[in-house]
Amino acid sequence: MFNSFSKSILFAPLLSLLLVGVLVVSCGDDDNDEDAQTSSSNQNGGNGSSDNGSGGTPAFDGKDKVFTVNGVSFKMIAVKGGTFTMGATSEQTGADSDESPTHSVTLSDYYIGETEVTQELWNAVMGSNPSYFTGDMQRPVETVTWDDCQTFISRLNQLTGVTFRLPTEAQWEYAARGGNKSKGYTYSGSNEIDEVVWYWENSYRTTQPVKTKAPNELGIYDMSGNVDECCSDWYGSYSSAAQTDPTGPSTGSYRVIRGGSWGSIATGCRVADRDINTPTFSFNGLGLRLAYNYDETPPTGGGSVNDEQNKVYTANGVSFKMIAVKGGTFQMGATSEQTGATSDESPTHSVTLSDYYIGETEVTQELWYAVMGSNPSYRTGNMQRPVETVSWNDCQTFISKLNELTGETFRLPTEAQWEYAARGGNQAQGRLYSGSDAIDDVAWYNSNSNSSSTTHPVKTKAPNELGIYDMSGNVWEWCSDWYGSYSSAARTDPTGPATGSTRVIRGGCWFSSATLCRVANRDNGMPTGAIGTLGLRLAY
Repeated sequence: MFNSFSKSILFAPLLSLLLVGVLVVSCGDDDNDEDAQTSSSNQNGGNGSSDNGSGGTPAFDGKDKVFTVNGVSFKMIAVKGGTFTMGATSEQTGADSDESPTHSVTLSDYYIGETEVTQELWNAVMGSNPSYFTGDMQRPVETVTWDDCQTFISRLNQLTGVTFRLPTEAQWEYAARGGNKSKGYTYSGSNEIDEVVWYWENSYRTTQPVKTKAPNELGIYDMSGNVDECCSDWYGSYSSAAQTDPTGPSTGSYRVIRGGSWGSIATGCRVADRDINTPTFSFNGLGLRLAYNYDETPPTGGGSVNDEQNKVYTANGVSFKMIAVKGGTFQMGATSEQTGATSDESPTHSVTLSDYYIGETEVTQELWYAVMGSNPSYRTGNMQRPVETVSWNDCQTFISKLNELTGETFRLPTEAQWEYAARGGNQAQGRLYSGSDAIDDVAWYNSNSNSSSTTHPVKTKAPNELGIYDMSGNVWEWCSDWYGSYSSAARTDPTGPATGSTRVIRGGCWFSSATLCRVANRDNGMPTGAIGTLGLRLAY
């Protein structure tokens, strides 16, 4: 029998304390083959599933699903069922005795989380963050017990109307192996551990933001390493008998945990490796990943289930979300709350915009690299940082290639579209910065970034009223317009001057003062200029 610390360098000395009870913590298919695809939460009648024509259980459509709860979105990966050999298969060098005997398992279709549950999602559901390693809300939540996970899932289900749960151990291993696309890797997605795993040798003794290593064959991240993941099963010995949709023993003392963590050695991160933990014990290498069955799809209608109009795109394996912005009329420029406004923000003027979409985040280094095959950024080390050191002309090249991959007509936002979205669109509350009057809540700027002199991963500050991140600070964002003076005349869907010498940039950056991060502030740059504070956000 193995315990939750047996393959962890950091925690191995604590085993004897745990077992004598000294340490007690009480706590409250095919569609995936496409390199470029889109999905929206309201397709197939708004519930992400299609009727099989019989009036019974909806047919499994093989499409990934995106859910949003309290402004935080997460993706569930469609896993087509099949039969596989579970346990110590031939490539699993270093297998332990509890991984034998190997046995045939047949699974029905299901969904599993694209990533481990993040601190951001946990906080959105629970209103608190129990994690030991903080500072980036895209890190996986940890320091949670199996029982804590049940509380979290119960609240999530109340918010969404979906029956999320922990994956069974068999579902976990099948997904980690790559499902029906499995290539027989030792780790989830590769035989080269550093490509896909945060573990003891490369983790810097901490968790890392999700999706910063390569995904596996199904597009799932971090199933090897980062944090161990709770499964629904009680721990027990394997049988050689073939099984269908197994759920583990009916009782037990320990729950299964899988995948290894930042504190694990390599062998503890293999796809067949098994470990255990008591349901009431937490440590800073233990988290969770969600699952649900294919017939547990969202109800039709509104609420906080799935973005009804927002859309998720995937280009060369990298997904990004576009936020639906309902058109309307607003006052553009130096409105009364815009303390510190400069002369080019006047006169204020009425602008009416049609409906459009704008990026949930600035374009990340991950997305740029997926499209262009290179990363021009000066500040690297985390692919969830916004891309920077790109000119306006570079952005046009990137967008052209992205459009070829997706069949969409992405572009840069107009200056008016940028400001309307930054203000919160038709949900605007008249904030000084995008989402708040307290700049530290929503922006990376000179007073909180200069010590590190760097950009920060997207979505690590709070979003604005529309669920859009980093429209104040982090990097300046190119707009499509030539830069020019405002007019007091009312405008409809303006696109700026017909010609000019510089292009508009908006939002401020990690190096900017607070006043430059206001939603009305304007700046401009040469179309050929590329500096380490300048990036982009998509629109269409």
